[in-house]
Amino acid sequence: MQIRLALPSDLPPTRDRLRTVFGPQRPEHRMDPVSQLIKAMLGARTYDEVTWAAFVRLRSAFPDWAALVHATQQDLEPLIDPVTFADQKARQLPILVRVILLKRGELSLDFLAAEPVDEALAWLMRLPGVGVKAAAAVLNFSTLNQRALVVDTHVHRVARRLGLTARGGDLREAYDSLMDQVPADWGPEQVFELHWLLKPHGQSICTHFDPACGLCALKDACPRVGVAGDQESRIIAFDA
Repeated sequence: MQIRLALPSDLPPTRDRLRTVFGPQRPEHRMDPVSQLIKAMLGARTYDEVTWAAFVRLRSAFPDWAALVHATQQDLEPLIDPVTFADQKARQLPILVRVILLKRGELSLDFLAAEPVDEALAWLMRLPGVGVKAAAAVLNFSTLNQRALVVDTHVHRVARRLGLTARGGDLREAYDSLMDQVPADWGPEQVFELHWLLKPHGQSICTHFDPACGLCALKDACPRVGVAGDQESRIIAFDA
């Protein structure tokens, strides 16, 4: 049984306080869903700037993503290196494209716009190598513009320390818990903004080591779940 640790009203004040630090967050550009999926796959456990550089190189070499079906690991690995697990991702991408083509008869995920979000998420997660983070990114960040929160390592850490999710849960459990708490009147843009407020907060203040709790805009409302007193010392540089 999943225990809910926070009331639905906890997310709007969290968003509002983080807005005072990072400002309102709005999408500037949305890619098509297949491009977003490929970028999400490249971005697993990888710095954002490294991911974007690899994505641009890959897109330049393969203007038509369908051509990835015929690509080999040797073709792709030099293009996407130094993303983490470049060899594994170079093997996965052609398989991923091939599976979509076999399932749909075309390389398009636009049909997911007409599906309920939970069903669209489940469909994506049945693809090889696609977890809840990548699936939610496709639904929320791309032109699909669906109501799905992207829970990465930083979002998960902040939510756990705030008591919004279970301390020992995985990303899927955190996704389910947070989506249960998203206010009913929030659309995809508000969910997008929540991600892009929590993520930089986790990168710059609520870091894995040495969280700067004294500088945190949420400090008076945060139970600091799992944070030891001697961890709260200094700000460290942004990470992915």
